[in-house]
Amino acid sequence: MRTVFVATTLATLASLTAGPAGATENSAATCDDLGDLRLADTTITVVESVKAPVEHCKLTGTIGREIGFSLWLPMEWNGKFIMGGGGGFVGNIQNQALGLGVLQRGYATAGTDTGHSNKGIDGSWALNNPERLVNYGHLAVHRVTEVAKHIVEQHYPSAPTRSYFAGCSNGGRQAMMSAQRYPKDFDMILAGAPAHDFAGTAAAFVNVTRHMYPSMDDLSAPLLTPEDQQTLAKAVLARCDARDGLEDGILNDPRDCDFDPGTLDLPPEKIAAIRAIYDGPSSRDGQIHVGWPFGGEDEPGGWGSWLVGSALRPPGAPPSSAFGFSVEVMRHMVEHDPEWRYEDFDLGGFRHRFRTAGATLNATDPDLDDFRDNGGKLLIYHGWSDAALSALASIEYIDAVYARDESARDDVRLFLMPGVLHCAGGPGPWMVDLIEVAERWDEGGDAPDVLTARFSQGGGARPLCAYPKRAIYLGGDGRDPSSFECR
Repeated sequence: MRTVFVATTLATLASLTAGPAGATENSAATCDDLGDLRLADTTITVVESVKAPVEHCKLTGTIGREIGFSLWLPMEWNGKFIMGGGGGFVGNIQNQALGLGVLQRGYATAGTDTGHSNKGIDGSWALNNPERLVNYGHLAVHRVTEVAKHIVEQHYPSAPTRSYFAGCSNGGRQAMMSAQRYPKDFDMILAGAPAHDFAGTAAAFVNVTRHMYPSMDDLSAPLLTPEDQQTLAKAVLARCDARDGLEDGILNDPRDCDFDPGTLDLPPEKIAAIRAIYDGPSSRDGQIHVGWPFGGEDEPGGWGSWLVGSALRPPGAPPSSAFGFSVEVMRHMVEHDPEWRYEDFDLGGFRHRFRTAGATLNATDPDLDDFRDNGGKLLIYHGWSDAALSALASIEYIDAVYARDESARDDVRLFLMPGVLHCAGGPGPWMVDLIEVAERWDEGGDAPDVLTARFSQGGGARPLCAYPKRAIYLGGDGRDPSSFECR
């Protein structure tokens, strides 16, 4: 649920030095017309003329009572629009698409605060406020998209020819929600590491947090130490790194790993905490949500940041992201009790308990017929070592989509990224020019079977295969895409 999004690749950075294709005929001379706009239920508060990273107009305003938004309008427009997602609880105007260099490419692009303000991991804005929850859940992105497209049409010579969405984490959930609830909003959707099963993620976070911090009155240090995490990570790699034929510190597919945490020389309560992560939450009703795959146990930005936490943190910050998000969600969106505690909380009937909030927040519907019938394409990507949101949840979703309609493989694709953390980062290959991929698929009909992803350190690249295929190592240089084959 973080705000971080996949950065542009080196190839993208090189392409941004040139102006957007076809921009001249769509050029907008000034920003003067934007201040005179009169839009129903919309207030324009600021219009700015900005020089960097390219010359553009930035318009900021409010829709309805409190949905804040900004719209970036390049002077040299490529004729297209892209909506950017927001991470975590959002709470300020965010646009994850900007991190993909879309403004430099000539896209008109928008972002939103989803109708509330907050700092950090704070869910108090949602307490007994269903309007804000609905805005955050799905409505704000839709309303901003409609208003933004209208402004684009007024500002330039024509309406956008194509419309995209790009987001990761909660932004990935927004992406999935758009495909399911508002199938005509976007032609192409990029959904990274989606928090689409909000209820399941909350249950998983509660389950893990209760092991790491058994008492909410003592948050001084987590049960697992950094040394424990290092011991675990080394043991996992020792057992499973070579399974793919290449010892490189990366698990190609963690589902092939059969490591048993019980083999570690650790106290039983620490073994139980580790199993809680790998196994996922369950109750007398059965499995509530998937667990996390092996990998990322001691990576910066991995378990330590998300699931375990640290004694070293800024004053007032939650001990871990899992603690912060789970407690805030349960207190302010589910139980509506600011004093709710997890120590004696029973996970039995959790899905039923979450049903009201889930109806607004979950984006788990595998029925994408309307989106696909409208020509929509959905590309999901997820890092195997993501400690925030399990890649197994994305697999569970795509399996449900394909099981419902096998032909959905033509329009919906999932790419799993070995050794990659939440949205980006980690030892694995994650640098992909997603906008170029989206344009080729949407405009040229080139459905991607393989993506080439670069490593952020040490050079080289590897192929990422459209699920359910995986990259099989054939021998040779492990950072040369030709050393792999999708099977």
